[in-house]
Amino acid sequence: MATDMKIVRLYVSSIANGTMDDTPNEVGGNPRPRFHLMLQADASDSAGDNKFNYRLIISACSTSGNTTTFAARVLNEQAGVPGDGWSSVGPQAGNNGYVKQSTYAIDAADFQANGLYEFVAVLRMGDGSVSTARSNEFFIR
Repeated sequence: MATDMKIVRLYVSSIANGTMDDTPNEVGGNPRPRFHLMLQADASDSAGDNKFNYRLIISACSTSGNTTTFAARVLNEQAGVPGDGWSSVGPQAGNNGYVKQSTYAIDAADFQANGLYEFVAVLRMGDGSVSTARSNEFFIR
């Protein structure tokens, strides 16, 4: 089961942007109170078809010594479930696996000003194997 699911990308983005942003709480010099964390993952045919259980843990830390009050999110989900952000790749008869694309709203107020931060996501499968990813570093002004 170790290769059945994998986080392939994790990054922060300004609201309504969808692309990686190193200062997601700033758009044109106007402070934004929220920004997005974007997560993309892949799952095998077997993992998605059989709705394998997994736990997704998202945490944040400062890489510059600042503090954050962001509370880690712990999500118990199943691969292949549309409500958890999964969709199949290719026609159902010839399924080529599953992809997950999820967007999480983040409060900039959870991060101390003038600090550099990153998110860490851990996807832990039922057999104990894990997939991890770190986001781009981002600055809160």
